[in-house]
Amino acid sequence: MNSMYQAGKALILSVNFLKVSCIVFIFSVLAVELRAQDEEDTGPRRGSSIYDDSDSSKQIYGPRTSRFFLEEDVFMNRLRYYPIDTVIRNFHRFNDVQRNANLYQDLGNIGTAIHPIYYTVPDVIGVTSGFSVFDVYWDREMIRHYDTKSPYSNMHVILGGRGRSITRATYSRNINPQWNFGFTYRGLFIDKQVGRQGKGDRNARSHYYDFHTAYETKDSTYRVFFNFRRNNHLVVESGGVHVVDSTVIRNFFDQNAQPFLLEAMSRELRMNIHLYHQYKVGDALQVYHKLDRYRQGSRFTDRPSAEPDWFFDFVEIDSDTTNDYVKFRTLRNEVGIKGNLLKLFYNGYVALRDYRITYNQDTVGINLNRRGTESYLGGRMALRLDSLVEVTGWVEVMETGNYRIEGGIRSRWFDAALKQVQYEPSFLSQRYRGAHDLWLNNFSSINVTQLSGSLHYRSSVLAVSPGLTFTRLGNYVFYKDISVEGAEGTRQDVMPVQSPGEQVIFSPMLRASVKFFRHVRLSGFGIYSRLLEQSDDAIQQPELFINGQLAYENIFFNGNLDLHTGVDVHWKSDYYAPAYDVPIRQFYVQQGENKIITRAFPIIDVFVNAKIKRARIFFKYNNLLQAFTKEGYFPTPSYIGQQNSIDFGFDWSFYD
Repeated sequence: MNSMYQAGKALILSVNFLKVSCIVFIFSVLAVELRAQDEEDTGPRRGSSIYDDSDSSKQIYGPRTSRFFLEEDVFMNRLRYYPIDTVIRNFHRFNDVQRNANLYQDLGNIGTAIHPIYYTVPDVIGVTSGFSVFDVYWDREMIRHYDTKSPYSNMHVILGGRGRSITRATYSRNINPQWNFGFTYRGLFIDKQVGRQGKGDRNARSHYYDFHTAYETKDSTYRVFFNFRRNNHLVVESGGVHVVDSTVIRNFFDQNAQPFLLEAMSRELRMNIHLYHQYKVGDALQVYHKLDRYRQGSRFTDRPSAEPDWFFDFVEIDSDTTNDYVKFRTLRNEVGIKGNLLKLFYNGYVALRDYRITYNQDTVGINLNRRGTESYLGGRMALRLDSLVEVTGWVEVMETGNYRIEGGIRSRWFDAALKQVQYEPSFLSQRYRGAHDLWLNNFSSINVTQLSGSLHYRSSVLAVSPGLTFTRLGNYVFYKDISVEGAEGTRQDVMPVQSPGEQVIFSPMLRASVKFFRHVRLSGFGIYSRLLEQSDDAIQQPELFINGQLAYENIFFNGNLDLHTGVDVHWKSDYYAPAYDVPIRQFYVQQGENKIITRAFPIIDVFVNAKIKRARIFFKYNNLLQAFTKEGYFPTPSYIGQQNSIDFGFDWSFYD
């Protein structure tokens, strides 16, 4: 036993030494780059026998010669070119919860199911699959079309503590001045936090890639955009942490703690083919066509004999293996006109959207599978009064009666938006059959009214933006623990329900930043939420939500070293956070005496971001408080949050 202990200790020391060696190597390379830059600025060293042609040695290509643009801007006739992102502020916020300002809850690890804490108005008013807990990992990659004078590539690598790694690679080049091609790859390789058997024992694994191209004629009368996207996302479902005495919080964070589930897995495959092209008759008239072919396959597998008999509340299909699979496919074609009339942009369109959903657990007499066609009629407008003020609008209606009315105004001093939307409940909430669930519903459309606005004051020292969001929900569909008795004495605890009443949410917020001692900045963001009306306890969210940062930022060595270092703090008040139901991959509202409250816990991260020439790096220590208390936090009931660990990452761009 002693020899095994010594061998294990030696292995750990070797791994740590390897990590340190990699970091030292990277810093050595960066130091050489920095020294080379200094020599380039000051001229060749005295006594050098090498001839230095300053014109030929100067680097021509860089962030200013490689820019990207978005299809959305081209559609709105406001073509803008954006510089390559070289900013280091908040570069350390790489996981999807922190990237979204902590406004999401997950299962405590990167790549797991993730859900917005506050209600968000959906983008689609027609049918959807209902499997949305992995949407963030699909939507995070925005297609960027580049205009490069030379080949552009970028490597982004995160080496997170406790076996959490992310890799992202981008490449783009112009075939000629009118034609660009590129691709992006992103991989998530995330080890388990609970019950980890060793390095490579994955909790989540994901492979995303896309290919994209953009072409325009020399006179820009015709433009075309095309991209293909694919993401294969796999998560090993733990069911949470299983402890003997759940009243002792420290037990959940014991290194020997084990998960509830051993064989359960969720897998999702998404693919999309997108085509957009337009023909310009003149500034006042362009004709366009847009096509999207989308496919989403959602699968849950398990071996029930390996799991606790009491974990699943209901058994609909009794089998040695569980294999629930739902495939959702859509094909949308949109045709329309658009153009500019002085300062007014206008757009009108018609669209047809074919859909089909199939279940592998369909059964005689239920007929879960559905297919059909939706028709849309809509239009958009944007009135650009000047360079500082813009008024926008969007109206869309369906033959079913669902609709969208949106309007907004944006300026340097204030912004406001109004959304009035009626949309279809998801297929999952309407009808479903799986190994542990069965229901048939006939829910009516959900309607929402949301009004938001904020004021802005900015100076060289102080920035303040108070705001307010008011939301009213009617016929809201959500998942709830209702403990319905089954026909044979079994029960289904978690099922979709539709609230006959209304949800009214009042949320004032404040964003502020103050700069002092020239290089120190204190910034924060807070939300106070008040539920003015709450039917069926459908909405559960914290009363108070706070983000804060104290940071030092400065530039050294004649602009060659950019530094941003400080402390991030996130805190939200106690609340009954939605729990997670594994077989249907849905967050649900807790009910009854067994409700688990999510306690307030300050999440404190210490970080260092730096940029040396064209390379960005960061170090971050996660959850500092747990290093002292030995206890952490629970983003979702029974699931522990990110434990204390050290993360390192770098980003390097090449322009030739």
